[in-house]
Amino acid sequence: MFNSFSQLPNTVEIHNCSLLEMNNRNCSVLDMLLLLLLLDSSWANNRVKRLSSPYCDEETHEVEKYVVSIRSRRPQIIFGDNHFCVGTIIAPKFVLTAAKCTMSQQKVMHLNRTLVVVGGTPNRLKNVDDTVTRRTKNIFVPKNFLKKNTNNIALLQLYESWPLNNPSIDIIKLPSAEPNNTTQFMVLGWGRFYKGGPLAGNLVHIKVKLLDRSKCQQIIQKLQPEMLCAGNVTGTVDEDPCAGDTGGPMIYNHTIYGLVSYRLGCGQDTMPSIYTDVWYHMDWINETIRNCCCPCLAQAKLCISLFVLITLSVWKAI
Repeated sequence: MFNSFSQLPNTVEIHNCSLLEMNNRNCSVLDMLLLLLLLDSSWANNRVKRLSSPYCDEETHEVEKYVVSIRSRRPQIIFGDNHFCVGTIIAPKFVLTAAKCTMSQQKVMHLNRTLVVVGGTPNRLKNVDDTVTRRTKNIFVPKNFLKKNTNNIALLQLYESWPLNNPSIDIIKLPSAEPNNTTQFMVLGWGRFYKGGPLAGNLVHIKVKLLDRSKCQQIIQKLQPEMLCAGNVTGTVDEDPCAGDTGGPMIYNHTIYGLVSYRLGCGQDTMPSIYTDVWYHMDWINETIRNCCCPCLAQAKLCISLFVLITLSVWKAI
């Protein structure tokens, strides 16, 4: 993820073709030359130990309707060059993402008006008929993220609901149980193909499995209960999210189980990446949405709590 909204990628982007699409359809000569440059040149080999293997195939197309691009308010030059994070639609007016995506590195919250969310655009650089842009009304982040740098999760409340009649936009299911270590999850995003490399034009995915928690704690000693750990730490392929993927969903069976939190494994041989456990935060998610949708109910609960406290204080005084 870029350090600031004004910082642009310093490498050329593959606008139209993912790695897998090169084999599935005819791409332009420029796209092919760019791919050959990435794969075969000594320049690329000197910059990264392992090349990640993102795919854009039927599996990607099946779930891309849930995934949105989080951007600064205006593009720098062309549509989509202001992308910096990934989000997922979980309710008509709510997008789930990482808390890191809502603030600067100094943990200063971005103003609501500076963030927009773009859905219905699998190619983030193309403004098509199904493209929908929504403005951010409110940003919600757990207090512990600011205090202890944990609970890297956030909710963006939008001014307008997502359209119900758009085939390229849909609401993903939230988990009803904790994630399974034997499940193979899809992680989606428009992030860099490798550390320091170009951003993807099309939405792509990688496949990951969760590491055994005890094994992960040996590598990452400060692993918290609300964190998930995944990564191919013994293989030859870097199956990890990179810059631009932060906030991206970890999906299985049209259900979101995790969010890209800390991209530690990008370009590393023995380091996994950290994902936020969505199941762990379900109470916070439901309460936040409920309080936004039913503020009167939230105020009523507060009044009842104050009434009980006052009554108890009076009773004790007597």
